[in-house]
Amino acid sequence: MHTALAFLAHALRMLIFETGTTVRVVMPAMIMIMGSAVMAIVLAPDAIAAFQSAPEQMAAAAPAGIIWLLVFGIIGLLGYALMAILWHRHVLLNGAEDPAALMPGGSVFMHYVGRAVTVVCVQVLAGIPITLGMGLLSLVLVPLLGGLALFVIGVLGGLVFLWVALRISLVLPSAALAKPMTVRESWEATVPMSSTIWNISLLLAGLNMGLMMLTSALAPDQGGLALIVQTVFYIIEGLVFVSVLTTLYGHLIEGRSLG
Repeated sequence: MHTALAFLAHALRMLIFETGTTVRVVMPAMIMIMGSAVMAIVLAPDAIAAFQSAPEQMAAAAPAGIIWLLVFGIIGLLGYALMAILWHRHVLLNGAEDPAALMPGGSVFMHYVGRAVTVVCVQVLAGIPITLGMGLLSLVLVPLLGGLALFVIGVLGGLVFLWVALRISLVLPSAALAKPMTVRESWEATVPMSSTIWNISLLLAGLNMGLMMLTSALAPDQGGLALIVQTVFYIIEGLVFVSVLTTLYGHLIEGRSLG
């Protein structure tokens, strides 16, 4: 756990030691993400309300609202990809002062998006045995522990997903640097730290849960304000994960210390 704490502390320190620099680096991406959320609120309020209250009833919303929500959702996701690329490049290119040096070209951006899609697909495939295992555990534990068993199983499932994500996602910072890496190479590179990554996953899960509770406390109602607050916390959560991933890449691939 000590090594995992050192990794998380290093990742957080990079983000908050010079907050102004962090904001400056990811500002183009933040404009995309927050701008897409604001435009969705303006142009698709009914679709947002339907999604927040009952996602299964989205088909009942106006078609134009659904289309706008999809468009701005995609723009927001691309903004998250840009945020990750900018942070990877800022840290791993040793904090280049020239913003043009950090901004990826079109080929780098598209390759990163392609790698992100690959990671998601691998996680979906990994999710099949994970979900089956969770189902079997629930059959055994729910009759004994009731709702507590469902909570514990859910937490364990989330930890496994995070662990898999960290093991295979070194392909993302490598793509940001235009240094191609396969998912298999990422998995093999993280073998020496596989047990530590369990602890990192546990810390990230706890942090994410804390942020989720804080989000609910600040924006308990639905609507545009709730979406803005949720988007801000999603940015924070995403930056922490990206910074941890950058730290892993720097340590395992480039041999950087955690000092």
